[in-house]
Amino acid sequence: MREIWNHRPGRVFLSVLALSVLAMFAAIAMGLLERQVLVLGWMTMPLVAGVVFIAVWLVAYLVYFFRFWPYR
Repeated sequence: MREIWNHRPGRVFLSVLALSVLAMFAAIAMGLLERQVLVLGWMTMPLVAGVVFIAVWLVAYLVYFFRFWPYR
């Protein structure tokens, strides 16, 4: 973790992950995931939130480790 934090793109990577976790906590605290809303007619809000959460982490991981990884 120290190696990633000392690397500027690593700080951006960890910040994106932390912001996505905070956004998920904010969505839970505001009750957005408890609403009975269907997206596109079949996806519930918790499913959409989970898919977006995983997609953000996957994109951040792929960009950091394939473009900015310092130990190639």
